[in-house]
Amino acid sequence: MSDARPGLYEKLQRDQSAAYLRRGPIWGRLRELLTGVAVLAAMMVINLLLTTLVAFYPGTGVVKSSPREQPATATVRQCQRAGPVSTNGFGYWWECNVTVRMTDGRTVETTVNHSVVTPDDQGRPVEFREACFGANNTRCHYGRPTWLLWGIGVSILGMVRSAITILALIAVGFSLLRALLGVPRYYAWINRRKSR
Repeated sequence: MSDARPGLYEKLQRDQSAAYLRRGPIWGRLRELLTGVAVLAAMMVINLLLTTLVAFYPGTGVVKSSPREQPATATVRQCQRAGPVSTNGFGYWWECNVTVRMTDGRTVETTVNHSVVTPDDQGRPVEFREACFGANNTRCHYGRPTWLLWGIGVSILGMVRSAITILALIAVGFSLLRALLGVPRYYAWINRRKSR
């Protein structure tokens, strides 16, 4: 198997270099540039789709014992519609200004998105949770009480989104490098670096 792999890699290099030379340096480079743009566009669409899935989660994001969620009550002040494409992903979502009253007497004015609350919630108290992260618990998230497994699923989606983003950015970098150098010079550069 290890003997076959270098042979396949060399054949791939020859085939891609020959295809590049058939197109010519301008069209070959343009194709590599367009490949990078297409990968970048696909990454953005996939990220928006995953963001849309995450937006259905109304909780605070706590999936372990620390930080602890604190019970609270929210009052919805005003809401505005976001969409069809926004930081919430695809679709139309409510972003609402709320006043959150904690059981210890504190009051926090904040904005929650993802339609965690809607204009239908105005005029009545909404059961809420507060979870504070970071140094000195200064980065607080607010949301409704949720099922723990839902939060774990959202965390997994976040890891998948990060992995897709990293892999796509690496692929875009290779495409841009191939567009800049040209495919034959790119492989010559790679082979020189491998032989060192």
